[in-house]
Amino acid sequence: MAKTNDWWGDVSLALNEVKVWSLGERKIAIQRLDKEWVIWNKELDSESSSQINVSSLKTANAFSDVPYSRHLVNQTTDTINISPTLADRPIVARPATSLNILPGEDVELYISSPLWFLMKLKLKASPIVDIPFLRPSDSWFGPSTMEGELCYAKYTDARVNLAQIEKRGHRAITPVLIKNQHTETLTIERINLPAPFLTLYADEQQDFWTQEVEITYHSDSDKAGLRLKRKPPNKGMGNMTVISNARQISDNHHFVKSIKSLLG
Repeated sequence: MAKTNDWWGDVSLALNEVKVWSLGERKIAIQRLDKEWVIWNKELDSESSSQINVSSLKTANAFSDVPYSRHLVNQTTDTINISPTLADRPIVARPATSLNILPGEDVELYISSPLWFLMKLKLKASPIVDIPFLRPSDSWFGPSTMEGELCYAKYTDARVNLAQIEKRGHRAITPVLIKNQHTETLTIERINLPAPFLTLYADEQQDFWTQEVEITYHSDSDKAGLRLKRKPPNKGMGNMTVISNARQISDNHHFVKSIKSLLG
């Protein structure tokens, strides 16, 4: 039986009503007033194993001590659009232990990364709320302090066995196929996942996925091919639906990068 976990999409709010998205004690609340939207963001330092629950309140008294922001408009409407999406920076994932991929071998990993919560007044409008369910820490990924990029590096797992990845309503799973075509063993301690270029899908069980990422370590250089599949993964989960498009759109789904910019 499919789970009922569709906390996203068009959401109706009456005047003065408060909608609350709860992940355990982690809460995001939105109130509709006559000429403004008020958003409360109660964050946690630890991750909850709960599913996301949506509830409605008549007042915002429960959030009197929670940080909030105000967004003014000429007149609020009775419907907003809520959508989950992937991170706005690359995500650094770490296997539980270092992985050594022998020459000529292919290994598939599964990376679980946290989702962001987007609120829009219209489906195609710019979001007025764009916050993570779990705020990752900043990290630098690259061969040196001069070469690399700013990433996120918290609350992210990388597993060889899909069964070891717990499926949660605030996370997405990315299959990563690593091909070692080099003559040397490839040692992996960290993986740079290009989250802003990935599309978010939901399967029939309302679990989140992205398309597969393929990294090929070539035999004749220190370069690696990065390929982003154009279709959702085929993992026996039934039909998959696009939930949100990639934050950054590229016509080229195949890149060539330094191996040290993808794997560390």
